Amino acid sequence: MPVIQQENGRRTVAGLPLRWGVRAYEQLRAAQAGAIGPMPERYKALSSLLDDVTAAPLPLDATDAQLCVYAQRFADECAAQAALLHDMKAIRARLAWMVVNRGIEAPCVEDDRQFMLRCVDAAWWRRNLRRVHGRAFEHAAIRLGFVSVRAGAYASNETVTRRLAQNRRNAAALQSVTMANEDGQEYRLADLAAKGTGNKAIRRGELMLRMAGCEDIAVEHGHIGLFVTLTCPSKYHAVLAASGTINPNYNGATPREAQAYLMKVWACIRAKNARDGILPYGFRIAEPHHDGCPHWHILMFVPGHKVRRLRRTLEAYALAEDGDEPGARKNRLKVVRIEADKGTAAGYIAKYVGKNIDDAHVDEHADEDGTVAADFVGDQVVRPAQRVEAWASQWGIRQFQPIGQPPVTVWRELRRVEQERIAGAPQHVQDAWAACQRETSTDPDTGEVIVSKPADYAAYIRAQGGVNMGRNYRLGVGERVEMREGRYGLAPRPVPTGVYCKALPDVVYTSTRHTWKRVGVAVDRPWSPVNNCTGNAAPFWEADAPWPEEIAPFDDSAYFADCDFACFEKFGEFSPDNFVERPHG
Repeated sequence: MPVIQQENGRRTVAGLPLRWGVRAYEQLRAAQAGAIGPMPERYKALSSLLDDVTAAPLPLDATDAQLCVYAQRFADECAAQAALLHDMKAIRARLAWMVVNRGIEAPCVEDDRQFMLRCVDAAWWRRNLRRVHGRAFEHAAIRLGFVSVRAGAYASNETVTRRLAQNRRNAAALQSVTMANEDGQEYRLADLAAKGTGNKAIRRGELMLRMAGCEDIAVEHGHIGLFVTLTCPSKYHAVLAASGTINPNYNGATPREAQAYLMKVWACIRAKNARDGILPYGFRIAEPHHDGCPHWHILMFVPGHKVRRLRRTLEAYALAEDGDEPGARKNRLKVVRIEADKGTAAGYIAKYVGKNIDDAHVDEHADEDGTVAADFVGDQVVRPAQRVEAWASQWGIRQFQPIGQPPVTVWRELRRVEQERIAGAPQHVQDAWAACQRETSTDPDTGEVIVSKPADYAAYIRAQGGVNMGRNYRLGVGERVEMREGRYGLAPRPVPTGVYCKALPDVVYTSTRHTWKRVGVAVDRPWSPVNNCTGNAAPFWEADAPWPEEIAPFDDSAYFADCDFACFEKFGEFSPDNFVERPHG
């Protein structure tokens, strides 16, 4: 039975955050309905749910400081056990058992020493405990109905607040570090991060460019664009969208388990398409329903004469599990054929890209579950995209996945290769390099950046040999393995060196890479702790106040110098030479 406690003058359920505990206690009282004898079934079901939720290995109401204490304790326990054993294999087996017993996956490293160093490191434990506790916390929020369009869409308010605070700490850390390369150029780490895909605007622009390139290839070949929405069965949804109440058929699955179901369905669809000779290409986007359960939006292009067979395959596997439940045929799968006269495929999916990155050109998230707009959590405004980002980060779900396209890592590496490095290279290497480059100029009067030649992802796909080439794309990223010093010792790590043509694997077109070193911490202080003013007279109350008198430290050397210790020696029984220890008893 749930334990009831009083906190801040309010009765709550012990083991839950205050906001959850107060509501859970009120629901328990309502479910009891004044019963004195046997409790109603609703009360028993809610009590069983609360017992299950509060029985987590780590307390759900644990703070981050408490998690840090747990991490240090577990690391010390592992260190103590490692000190008792001398065989490395025995140490690894014992530490692996201790890690798994705490609800954490054992480190996936082959080197026994690095395995042990991770298990005795409090930082490693902190990182994993935060992840395990965060997912258990969020799963409890889903099961108790605190993740919904009415209570907090996509992720609980506590998880969103924690993620925003983490982002602010990360931003402050990046802003405080200055890096310098071998050319003497110095940048703040935040400025360097803003030049990559960590910048949401760059990430969104690159995704839209890649989608537009796929559409150009489809237009060249006369392929048809399909927009597919794939949803999980109703038992994976915790909260009913219409009423905001707990779904009675909910099977307790986490968003990661629902994502695994969708991946299994897609694996079956891919296998059937391969047997039928259907090779679609495009993009897959994973985004959450209002209750955190994921669903997929898939933009794919296929030849027109294969659309009907593809639709039959999609429908067969989407309805393979619980396909006869009410509303399954209506909600489980939706296929929309993209018409050229109604807009481009890239424009059709732009809304979903913006919803999952930075809310660009999207004021609010509106679908059949309801409307999710910006809201207040505490004293800060939270946009819908921030909730989506917190959801994806918490559950480790990949939001964007290309289908049947050449690797984007080669595209990004080609942008680092200088033009003189590819002189004399095969034509498709030069075409791929030219497709990746963007030419810009800056208006001297306004400072506006004018793009004279945009990058062309469709040309890059052509230079790579087309779509759905698998391991037969023409270009790859050249790498060399180096021993790099890390937190847990030396380890082999692949280091990109450039791009190579698979027809000439010995020739690598090297990319430009800098060696960065930290040169200091850039701290912006609005004030100085040192008083640089001179000639300021002391205030009257300080000038007239009596100063304390100095008291010399007590010196007892004279006492010991004048004392005659011979008086103690006349008692022979107390003399050290005559003292004999007598046995007890």
